[in-house]
Amino acid sequence: MSGDSTTVELRAFEPGQHIDLLRHWLGMPHVQCWWGEGPVALEESRTHPPDQHAIITANGVPVGYLRWQRPTPRELADAGLKDLPDALMDVDILIGEPSATGRGIGPRALGLLVERLGHDPDLAWLGLGSSLRNRRAIRAWEKAGFALFKVFQDSEIGPAVYLTRPLRTNG
Repeated sequence: MSGDSTTVELRAFEPGQHIDLLRHWLGMPHVQCWWGEGPVALEESRTHPPDQHAIITANGVPVGYLRWQRPTPRELADAGLKDLPDALMDVDILIGEPSATGRGIGPRALGLLVERLGHDPDLAWLGLGSSLRNRRAIRAWEKAGFALFKVFQDSEIGPAVYLTRPLRTNG
């Protein structure tokens, strides 16, 4: 959205302050159909490392949630993704406020995450996975520089896609 003057930021996720907002977003139909079990996601957000998740704001207003984590070999094997590149950080993102969807906020938030993690020498890639039916999210991730890595069968969601993006470019 080149003409959009919206300021997008990643702010610290504070469970005491943001958990009710995240619960609300997880219950929204446009989020629930892709994120599934809201109580599970809420519990994961309570125990997630503080430096590995954030609230996405647009012009200072919370509109979404972003978290990132290193997948374990077991998680990769269970998902049929053992062939992902080494030094990968897996990302989950949601834009919870319906009025904030389709405005380029998600891709811009992912760009901020690339900037944040790009200096970590132990990381080389970001990756995102979703249902193959979640076309809107896949298009947004492609706008943020992610490319198809693999189409696979997920035991919970069926046909799925995994996209990756290098954190740094050579040259």
